[in-house]
Amino acid sequence: MTNSLDFLDEDAPAEPKRKRRNRKRKRGNIFLRLRDLMRDVSVELSSRMSRTVLMVSAVAFSTGALLASVGISQNAAHQIDADIAASATRQILVTIPGQSEDAEESAGEDVGDDDAGVKELLPADTEDRLAGIDTVQASGRRLDLDLLGRSEVSRPVIGKDSINVGVKGVASGYLEAAEIAPTTDMAWVLDGEQNVAFLGEAAAEKLGIPVTSDTRSLSVNLNNVGYSIIGFLPGEHSFSDSMVIPYHNAVEVAGSDSESQVLILTKLGAGSQVSGVARLAILPAQPEKLAVSQVIAPNVIRENVSDQLTTQATWVGAFLIVLTILLITNSMIVSVTARTTEIGVRRALGASRSSVGGVFLCEGALIGALGGLAGAALASVVITVVAAVNDWSAYLNPGWIALGPVLGMVVGLVASAYPAMRAATIQPAIAVRSD
Repeated sequence: MTNSLDFLDEDAPAEPKRKRRNRKRKRGNIFLRLRDLMRDVSVELSSRMSRTVLMVSAVAFSTGALLASVGISQNAAHQIDADIAASATRQILVTIPGQSEDAEESAGEDVGDDDAGVKELLPADTEDRLAGIDTVQASGRRLDLDLLGRSEVSRPVIGKDSINVGVKGVASGYLEAAEIAPTTDMAWVLDGEQNVAFLGEAAAEKLGIPVTSDTRSLSVNLNNVGYSIIGFLPGEHSFSDSMVIPYHNAVEVAGSDSESQVLILTKLGAGSQVSGVARLAILPAQPEKLAVSQVIAPNVIRENVSDQLTTQATWVGAFLIVLTILLITNSMIVSVTARTTEIGVRRALGASRSSVGGVFLCEGALIGALGGLAGAALASVVITVVAAVNDWSAYLNPGWIALGPVLGMVVGLVASAYPAMRAATIQPAIAVRSD
């Protein structure tokens, strides 16, 4: 006789088996529905391939523009940091610390005697010694006479005496190391002892001297000694308000080079290496008498930062313009599709393909011009508001603002080119029968 408990044990697994089959059946139905849905979507998208491609491209460019703007901003920040570091390490300044007091006492006794009375610590071939270092691009010595109180600039020709103009004695290599370009190629005379000078733009204005290429009759007096002007140093730099004379002349006036300095311009990334050997190259026997420091060039950093940010903003703007073109193109293709019957009637009544395409080109140009005008106005407002919020001086470039409508019209024409071509190729007989 069968035990009732055994019967229950045999039927016990039956219910879980049915549940498992039901779950498998439900999962199979879900997969079938998803497969059918994907098939329907793929058929729909493939039937309108151009619209699909444009829409996908628009989404790709919109997300790409967002991600690219963030990534480019980060890259710009890193690049700016690198530029600042490079600018700080490319220029090295070598000075003579602890020598000024003794040198000034000796100079006070020896000045005016003869060349033997001039006290010089820096060797005459300093630039040549530094040029022996492969990673040094340029180098030069400098002595500021105005800081020593031993310079009096005047111009008796126009009755101007004791004009407040700086006087710097430099070697020709200093101008190259400081990346200052004179108006003539006669910087080599600064390595001699002739009474010649270059003038910065601000100094020339104070002296009443026009910045010109003909300097034959131009001269100024330094400590009652006439100096012929042989060129100018245009731009904004450390010599803009100064008169630059040969380095050896400045040392003779000062009687010592204790306040002199040497500027070294190195190749990119070689600043730390050169700073470690510069003193030994200049004074192999007494390198401890020299001090080395790195120079930061604010004008170079400012230009690099401006260029980097402008470049990155241009790339982001280009991405957004491409996105705008794709969106306008997509919208106009939809318009062409919706107006197929209208286009067919126009063609049936005798309109040429060029006239049909011209309608869409004109629409695109008008839309673009209006959008560009509105964008220029919006940009002006945003720039002004941001400047006011951050307590900046608002700067609006009229040229770029006026370029807005023109750029918008170009974008509209480019975006409407394909829809216009598509509309022009519609056959009248087929169009008038379309739903």
